[in-house]
Amino acid sequence: MTSSTRLALASGAATLLACLAFSPVFLTLSWVFPVVVVVGAVVAVSIGARRVPALAPWAPLLELVGGTIALTALYANDTALFGVLPTPSAFGAMRDLLNAAGYAVRTQISPAQSLPELLFLASVGAGLVAVAVDILTVSMRRAALAGLALIALFIVPASAVTDGIGVLPFLGGAGGYLLLLFVSGRESMLRWGRRTGEQTPGFGVRAAQRIALLSLVAGLMLPVFIPQLPQGILRPSGSGSGTGVGTSLNPLVTLAGELTLPEPLDLLRVTANVEDPYYLRVTTLEDYTDTGWTPGSLDDTFDANEAALPGTPSGPTRQVDAEIQVLDQNDRFLATYNSPTDVDADGDWRYDPISGTVWSRDDRTAGLTYRVSAQEPNPTIEDLLDANQLDADDQVQRRFTSLPPIVRPEVARLVNDLTESVQGPYERTRAIMAFFTDRSSGFVYDLATEGGTSGDDLVDFLTNRQGYCQQYAGAMAVLLRFADVPARVAIGYTRGARNAGLWTVSTDDAHAWVEVYFDGIGWVPFDPTPLTAGRGVNSAWEPAVGAAAPTTTAPRTTVAGVDPGAVPRQREEELPISAGAAGNGSSGLLNPRVLLTVVAILLGVGLVVTPAVLRVVVRRRRRERAATGDAHAAWDELLATMSDLRLTWGGAETPRSTARRLAREHDFDAVTAEAMRMLAVAEERARYAPPATRTSDGLDDAVVAVTAGLRADAPSRDRARAVLVPPSILRAGSVSVRTAQASAWGRLRAVVGSRPAGVPR
Repeated sequence: MTSSTRLALASGAATLLACLAFSPVFLTLSWVFPVVVVVGAVVAVSIGARRVPALAPWAPLLELVGGTIALTALYANDTALFGVLPTPSAFGAMRDLLNAAGYAVRTQISPAQSLPELLFLASVGAGLVAVAVDILTVSMRRAALAGLALIALFIVPASAVTDGIGVLPFLGGAGGYLLLLFVSGRESMLRWGRRTGEQTPGFGVRAAQRIALLSLVAGLMLPVFIPQLPQGILRPSGSGSGTGVGTSLNPLVTLAGELTLPEPLDLLRVTANVEDPYYLRVTTLEDYTDTGWTPGSLDDTFDANEAALPGTPSGPTRQVDAEIQVLDQNDRFLATYNSPTDVDADGDWRYDPISGTVWSRDDRTAGLTYRVSAQEPNPTIEDLLDANQLDADDQVQRRFTSLPPIVRPEVARLVNDLTESVQGPYERTRAIMAFFTDRSSGFVYDLATEGGTSGDDLVDFLTNRQGYCQQYAGAMAVLLRFADVPARVAIGYTRGARNAGLWTVSTDDAHAWVEVYFDGIGWVPFDPTPLTAGRGVNSAWEPAVGAAAPTTTAPRTTVAGVDPGAVPRQREEELPISAGAAGNGSSGLLNPRVLLTVVAILLGVGLVVTPAVLRVVVRRRRRERAATGDAHAAWDELLATMSDLRLTWGGAETPRSTARRLAREHDFDAVTAEAMRMLAVAEERARYAPPATRTSDGLDDAVVAVTAGLRADAPSRDRARAVLVPPSILRAGSVSVRTAQASAWGRLRAVVGSRPAGVPR
């Protein structure tokens, strides 16, 4: 295996270890395969190209070509030649993915499911970093600078997650960089005959230990002093589900991100034939497990552009016709009103009648203007009171009242207390909703939810009574299922702000509410979240704030003995729904993004200047030791200076031979030549002569004179590199590591080879 091959493999390994920073960005590990394929392609091309002398100079360009082919095979194979060779159509498809990724980065939060555009972006980033690391390490033999490229893989994930990268990804990236430095230092290390006799451990081991310790402490402690970033730096494109189609992020995560954007984005402009349309629904969450609400699988049987879509409510409805213009959204899901009956949208859009979701595998909403007709449910209170309880074996009843096998007893007791004096599904629904909307219950709207100690998010919310629409809708739907009322969570947008007959929907209007199924009527929406004035819809069948069930009064109930009335709370409608409500907003110099940028720049500058600073420290220490008569320290400083200035030294060359050669090649004057001879004689005596015969006066001055002469004769480029990126630092560390390894193996062999007296071999 050649040196270039080993360096290329180390570069690829370091890049992949740094890519562990993607782990907290994605919900799953689906990013691993494409990233490994792209980085592997870059490494393979690097190794292959450098084995052919004619191709070696073109290796970086060929690596880009190899990475592009890998990306084509992964993401644009249907338009590629033979499935791997890029064509104009393939480049167009990848360009579309990049555009979609740009929108996703601007409008989504993490952790994200494996969206194709986000996987593509991660693969492109990993591939470019792999090429950069390969160029710096293999072509330029400057592995230390490759850390600047590797740190780029940490900056974006660090800004995208709110809970930090995590210890393991950090250690993986740091370990990859150390591996790269070790292999590079080993390959480029000068080999010379080392001194015999007693010697102390070299500076490299101590320096490496200190640097590693300081780096780990800094990396783990910096997040403590950096303010938490507002969510929304990396967020899902729209509010669709990933289950079944694998094309969007967790809708509840999407919802949280849209509500906490630093600046709201206008998403849709709606023209409707009614003055008071209900909310725009994007999808529904139908399955409740121990991990929370998740969407169900989506059916692609029905073409949404066909007339008379199935699933029309059987009860009283009203016709809603709307034209929706997409302003700044790039999603695979169409926002529609409840129970769409007709959709007119360019592209292949599918309709799932169970969830009422209009979605597409291939098309997106960017730049789209579409029309939708819907039969919104419009029952009277009498209609709902007359609705019968569904049979236990009814398909809707079984599906939409299912709960995890183990349920917290506090939740069951709360539902029993709320519904023990009411009858019928609608009365139970009203009683449970009144629990959230009645002022005396003490619920508070806040984008920053309050933690708890119960170990159950639902119980914590019902106890602390602080959260936003995600918690309100999810909790109410769970309580309804406990009460044997079919329920699910709807995700979408409130109707937005009206101006000149148009409704403008922004990210601030992202919302979650509850849909309840009634026999003979269908899915009816209920919104337990108190909203600011003008954002909500006051339906006749929903209890207003402070109202109770139509026939009885819902009891004021607590969870786990907590009395919310003990502490006065601000009402939800008095709180603005904006990014500032989360308490994460900042501006000016205290803006978290500015702080993160400053920290990243400082870390980058620190990474660049660290070798130079360490070189100064090493030089000073060696000269101090040389002043005390340490010939080895003086000779080591000479060799280090030669290494920094790219001057060769043969491993079989004696110190005196080296002195004569340097004096001849660099035309030393008499003073410098004598200083060079003094260093050589002192080194040889320190190696071979008895201690009593060694003389070492004036070695520090001799080192200064010789190294000054070498620098004066070196090109300015080499002098600058010796100051900024001194190779001797890495080589010293590599030698020390190898010495420590040899010592450890020697001790191990001594232990294994030892045996008690009398024991035969």
